[in-house]
Amino acid sequence: MHNILMLTPYLPYPPVSGGRSRTFNLIKRLVRDYRITLLCFARPEERAFDLTPLQELCEVVVIDRASSPGALRAAVLSATSIRPITMRLYTSPAFRDALRRLMRVRLFDLVHVESFYMMQNVPRDLPIPVLLSEPAVEYVAWWRHAKVAQPVFQRPALALEALKMRIFEPRAWRRATIVGAMSEIDAAEIRQAAPGVPTFPTPNGVDVDYFKPGSNPRDAASALFMGDYKYFPNTDAVMYFVREIMPLIRAQKPEFRLTLLGKDPTPEMRELAAKPNSGITITGLVDDTRPYLTAATLFVCPLRSGSGTRFKILEAMACGCPVVSTALGAEGLGAMDGRHLLLADTPRAFANAALKLIDQPDDASRLSRFGRQWVVERHSWGRSAAFLADAYANLIGSSDLTVPSPLNRRLRRR
Repeated sequence: MHNILMLTPYLPYPPVSGGRSRTFNLIKRLVRDYRITLLCFARPEERAFDLTPLQELCEVVVIDRASSPGALRAAVLSATSIRPITMRLYTSPAFRDALRRLMRVRLFDLVHVESFYMMQNVPRDLPIPVLLSEPAVEYVAWWRHAKVAQPVFQRPALALEALKMRIFEPRAWRRATIVGAMSEIDAAEIRQAAPGVPTFPTPNGVDVDYFKPGSNPRDAASALFMGDYKYFPNTDAVMYFVREIMPLIRAQKPEFRLTLLGKDPTPEMRELAAKPNSGITITGLVDDTRPYLTAATLFVCPLRSGSGTRFKILEAMACGCPVVSTALGAEGLGAMDGRHLLLADTPRAFANAALKLIDQPDDASRLSRFGRQWVVERHSWGRSAAFLADAYANLIGSSDLTVPSPLNRRLRRR
């Protein structure tokens, strides 16, 4: 069995965010064919987590990192270095020392790195392949947010960070043997910025046996959004929906309600929810999102910035919850407007799409059915793991796989 060293900027357990869920679910399937050693960063408070489910799958080595900086410190970090702030936050002598120790005591066949800013911790003279998986094209995500960020005075700093990433991100891609992209849109961006760098698909997935439709009727005139609100595209999406879209919906449906799931809701979000008759409920982080996904009339994804693909949409569709999204929010997934979900890019169009699903339950039911079917066929974790397993095998030169691989034959013809 081949040995894989996986480097991640987070502890992938518990799987409470998109990146953590992705890594944990892929590891669960990849360990059928590969022996994985995980070296990851974690905040000190995460040491208290029970990691038994993860440790039963692979060896886990955790290196502490400081908590995310506040706005003032982040501004100082950005202003005092040519490197992007994420590179400064995820570089560590302790991490590099741990990596060297692991490589001295074990013969690895491949290094799997999550996110470009982790590549700075990888020695340049490795004699084995390096697979870099990019959850998003970061300079695209930061540039998009620089266009819409509030307050407006934040925009120049965000644009500067995007420029730094545009310089350093392709450098990391060129150091890798191959780069995994969440979608063909991301892959095209990578090939344009770093010509000659080979790419392969690493689509996001969902546990379609865990996330599935419920048996009870859905609540009337209710919408759901979820995310990590330290991630600025999610916060911007909420504020955009509450300020510009929700009033249009409530003008016709005063009983309309919005529930916000996820960790670290901002003080501004809490202030809006606390207003009388706001129609907004903030739950914070919940242990199980399925009761909410199977009860809401619709799931909204009004993202205006970011990159990559959205777990939240896949989980909603797997639960049969009809989705209304901006085109950017659904970018890269390949879902069809009007069949699998509804797309709308202006406040009025978004409000009309939501009202349609509220007022026309037959249309909502059809969208629910086709959306669920599409996710099962295109975005199960088994399929996602198959792409990654095939890339491992192609790089290592092995073909003794038990994970079914849709790319196996095509990659070997290259």
